[in-house]
Amino acid sequence: MSSRATRVSRAVLTAAVLSTALTPPLLSAPNASALSGDTVADGTYAYTADLVIGEGDTQRACSGTLVDPQWVLTAKSCFADTPGGVVTAGPPALKATVTVGRTDLSTGAGAVTTVVTLVPRTDRDVVMAKLAQRVLGVAPAGIAATAPVVGEHLRATGFGRTKDEWVPDLLHSALFSVDSAAGSDLALAAVSQGAVICKGDAGGPLLREKDGSVAVVAVNSRSWQGGCLGTAENETRTGALSSRVDDLASWVRDTAFVAPGDLTGDHRPDLVAVDDAGNLRLYPGDGKGGLGSYRLIGTGGWSGASVTHRGDWTGDGLEDVVAIVGGELRVYPNRGNGLLAAPIKVAAGLPAGSQVVGIGDATGDGRPDLVVSHDDKLWLYAEGTGATPSVAAPVMIGNGGWTPMTITAPGDANRDGRVDLLARDTRNGDLWLYPGKDGGGFGTRTAYGHSYTTTSRPLLAAAADADGNGVADLWATTNEGSGTLLFYAGATDSSGNPVDGPRSTVGTGGWSGIQSIS
Repeated sequence: MSSRATRVSRAVLTAAVLSTALTPPLLSAPNASALSGDTVADGTYAYTADLVIGEGDTQRACSGTLVDPQWVLTAKSCFADTPGGVVTAGPPALKATVTVGRTDLSTGAGAVTTVVTLVPRTDRDVVMAKLAQRVLGVAPAGIAATAPVVGEHLRATGFGRTKDEWVPDLLHSALFSVDSAAGSDLALAAVSQGAVICKGDAGGPLLREKDGSVAVVAVNSRSWQGGCLGTAENETRTGALSSRVDDLASWVRDTAFVAPGDLTGDHRPDLVAVDDAGNLRLYPGDGKGGLGSYRLIGTGGWSGASVTHRGDWTGDGLEDVVAIVGGELRVYPNRGNGLLAAPIKVAAGLPAGSQVVGIGDATGDGRPDLVVSHDDKLWLYAEGTGATPSVAAPVMIGNGGWTPMTITAPGDANRDGRVDLLARDTRNGDLWLYPGKDGGGFGTRTAYGHSYTTTSRPLLAAAADADGNGVADLWATTNEGSGTLLFYAGATDSSGNPVDGPRSTVGTGGWSGIQSIS
């Protein structure tokens, strides 16, 4: 018996076959196990996930797709107690183990984790499953941007049953042709010789491969399973039905996405401020560039700290706070709603006046990184690879001229897929955008704004996309009266470069007593 078979026994899978109801015209496969087609080359389609749901005699198997370091897209029916049963949002009823990053399940490649939360669709056989830990080192698959057309060839991958194996260890794939695309359903016919979607392939991806790119078009749902081991010999049909996801790209993104700057979990960037008493305040964003009433998330001891928040450092799907306090670089885990747990020290010995900015994922490895300026230089601190928050040895990415600069992170301001840096020259108030480069570091700067002197605009902080229009924004304080807070909606110049846009007042009074904002 294979290594995978020790987790999903032949007896259990046989029982699953016999208990599955025939639902005309296709066989519903909530207890699905590899696609009866060709085995794939080692390391390819590594985002295809193997799911084992339940323990002991309740086990069943499915496939899925890693679409985010902490989310798998699969079939909702995989988690139903009975064919057609209801699947509710929240923790799965049965333990669900996910293996991803392996084309051969008998190896130790990739990662093994569990599902902690389900977010099902109500209109089709699709669910997003949140993982207990992020999967690093495996590139997630993207969602197709255009609808499938009749006659188009798409590739299915999965770890399900074959014609002669109950629980194979190897990932299989096969080509299918689109017979029809009505509503959310996609009817398929086999193209590859011997191609058939078997039990265990439910939830696996149906992929469009074009011009060197691959994207998920649908999730495998049901099949006649003709020729699959355990199917009646007189069943020769190999057609299948999949649930489309090409029209769910925004839902997938919104479900998995940790919005840059969002500490409260509502997908809206928030503002953090150190007040004149050394307390740390959280101002929740309203999604329009404005802010709600603040609450204290840190009492005392924050005076002089450099504070930032951009990225999930603990793998729980929540953005965390990072700060330099007394020369120590610390991660403050988010306990939910922005409340902070005890800090975790990740570096020490940073000189006074050091600035830290949570830049986002600068290196492209799926983990958040930091940019720190001190001693007139700029340093990249990439997140470490351990189970707890850590940073790798710093790498110098700017060798001079950074002492007079106030740095902040707008996210991907120029929308090229890389995170950028915003820097204010305190000598003249000019604001510059430094575009991110592959692997970390920044390219040639472009002008973002002017007249941001420390007198007229004492504090500033990039707001990511605080008004939800897809463009990076900015917050800045003034000394007018007792101090106001301005919101600058992002814009672009005639060359398409990001620049500051129209401003509005979103905070009146009391901002002159604030020490820092981020």
